[in-house]
Amino acid sequence: MLRELEIVEQLILGQDPLHRGQALHTPKDPALDQARAHYYQQLKRVSKQHAAQPVPPSAPARPGHSRAGERWSIAEDNRLSALWETSSTVTSAELAEKLGRSRAAILARLVKQGYFANQASAMQADDQRLEQAGQPAWWASQPPPLPLPDLNPPQRDNNPNAGKAWSASDDARLRASWHDPAAPDCASIAQSMGRSRAAIIARLVRIGEYPDRDAVRAADRERQQEV
Repeated sequence: MLRELEIVEQLILGQDPLHRGQALHTPKDPALDQARAHYYQQLKRVSKQHAAQPVPPSAPARPGHSRAGERWSIAEDNRLSALWETSSTVTSAELAEKLGRSRAAILARLVKQGYFANQASAMQADDQRLEQAGQPAWWASQPPPLPLPDLNPPQRDNNPNAGKAWSASDDARLRASWHDPAAPDCASIAQSMGRSRAAIIARLVRIGEYPDRDAVRAADRERQQEV
């Protein structure tokens, strides 16, 4: 059953489970994404219920699989984004185990990607997911961490939708804005949608407009130069 979970996760990420790293190029469809996510959650719950020897939560990470201190790759960023958005119950603990990072590093990266305005709101959202799963809040019992650097100080107050899930209508609006004849840049679209520029860049990759964030940034620079 664990192998089936891995296969479904690869499908959710748009990758061929038989040939690691190769994209499936499946047409984007919100209903299909939702169906896959629902099946994944059902399968994960059944797997936990029937696991003969569950791994203790405090089990040490496997040697050689920690990426602490390493630079985040584009593939890692895309995987983190996909897992966080696809499941409304996945927590930083699960993501830390999957990606070989610390829980604090996971939340710091979500802030960097524009999902949250600051570290405190990211920790609060993570604790809410834990409580929804019937587990005690974790961050509320920890000592206050050192504050993260202010990533977008001029725009922070103008991002009322920061951290909110993207709906199908949000994606449609983003796609329409990006293809508008006026060719607005990411900062302009971010301001109109109440998001951060980083969130717009990440979402353009997520909805299939570009293969990675570097490609979005290159296209965005061209638009800025045309102004």
